[in-house]
Amino acid sequence: MTAPVSLDALRSALGNASAADGGATARLTRALEAIGWRGGDSVDAAEVAQEVLPSIASCVREHGELGAMYRQIAEILRASGPVLDGSLPPVHDYLPAAAEVVRRFTAPEH
Repeated sequence: MTAPVSLDALRSALGNASAADGGATARLTRALEAIGWRGGDSVDAAEVAQEVLPSIASCVREHGELGAMYRQIAEILRASGPVLDGSLPPVHDYLPAAAEVVRRFTAPEH
């Protein structure tokens, strides 16, 4: 799994997501697209980003529990993903993707 980001890095990324680059939702959308999240029969990246953003904001502004935030994001990814054979993998299987989305969200954009 991708190494967790620090709370300070997360706070900084959230604060630096300006309207000029589309804001935090657009930045999250780009992070989701970068890991290969696509629409089709599942929820598209922009919709998932709108659901993920409150988890990040809550972590930064309220509880500060990175582990809880990663789990919440993993739950959102699981709930938003396609059901290929009538079932879904456990939430735990989505934790690496959740960590990678957060890592990309906090990374400087070029």
